[in-house]
Amino acid sequence: MSSRILLMLLCLLALTGCDKIKALMGGPAPVDPKVLDAQAIGYACRVSKKAPEPCMKENDAQRPADILAGWKNADKDLKAKLIELGPNGELLANPVSAVSVARPVAPPPPPAKKGDDL
Repeated sequence: MSSRILLMLLCLLALTGCDKIKALMGGPAPVDPKVLDAQAIGYACRVSKKAPEPCMKENDAQRPADILAGWKNADKDLKAKLIELGPNGELLANPVSAVSVARPVAPPPPPAKKGDDL
């Protein structure tokens, strides 16, 4: 019984440092969730046609540099026509997200016909 507990504790200890081990082995470094939140705020501000300065004032808990980075990413996506806005600032149908451009998704397979059962 004690060997099982020891094994579980060892696994738990190993799993808590997975992101640090991956970073040491040359993988991508973990990103702080607060940075991602600030960039999402900046992205949303640009999509809603707001200047970055009011967004920074409204979200003073976030770093202004991260908000500006998100704002610039959205501006780049708008200029590259990855997302399109209507006259009132609403997203138009079927916007292409930056994630789908970075990693293309294969189209779904066509539905099977009733006579094709094997």
